[in-house]
Amino acid sequence: MKNNSPTAIIYVDGLNLYKQLLQFHPRYKWLDLTTLSKKLLPNHEILMIRYFTARIKPPFTDPDAANRQDTYLYALQSLKPRIAINFGRMSSKDKVYPISPVKLDPEGNLVLAKVKVTEEKGTDVALASQMVFDAAMKSADLYVLISSDSDFEPTLRLLNDQLGSKIALFSPSRIPSRSLLISEKMLVKTIRESVLKVSQFPNPVRVNGHQIYMPDEWLKTEPPID
Repeated sequence: MKNNSPTAIIYVDGLNLYKQLLQFHPRYKWLDLTTLSKKLLPNHEILMIRYFTARIKPPFTDPDAANRQDTYLYALQSLKPRIAINFGRMSSKDKVYPISPVKLDPEGNLVLAKVKVTEEKGTDVALASQMVFDAAMKSADLYVLISSDSDFEPTLRLLNDQLGSKIALFSPSRIPSRSLLISEKMLVKTIRESVLKVSQFPNPVRVNGHQIYMPDEWLKTEPPID
């Protein structure tokens, strides 16, 4: 029987979702993005989840962080063919900034400190480009952004104003970025603990005949986020 439900494509800003929400709540990092999407859009058919991320460069204080990320990325393979994982890259460079609070040396010059800054490159552009392309091709009835990054404002405005596409914002932050609320018609939801709790992979999850277990570090508990 043909499914007459409206269709949706989900665009996940993976590092923003992590930084704004999941990094503080380890027990919810084993996140099944398909279940999450269905819980947030129960009346839609989810055609595709496009997950954008970059492989992290672990700090010396947590050298196993990259392995935990790889474990989760492998678990996401269980969602194929309705997930596409797109990689940007992490770039590190040394930058010099005035120390805080500001101080002057005996000659009256600002006291500076060298800081190693790690930045994500390419993922935001890739997400925005894919979202615009899909909307231009009329690939779905609804285009959903999971992010609180205000840099996506031009993308949402283009879809809404120029392409006439229906858009939605699912915010990892408690209060969605105002700059992303570009239309009264757009669907806006906050990703809450109650939804995360029921949107977890089984442990273990089976991928290509292998059992993949949630990292032990994520089995911690902490106070609820709502």
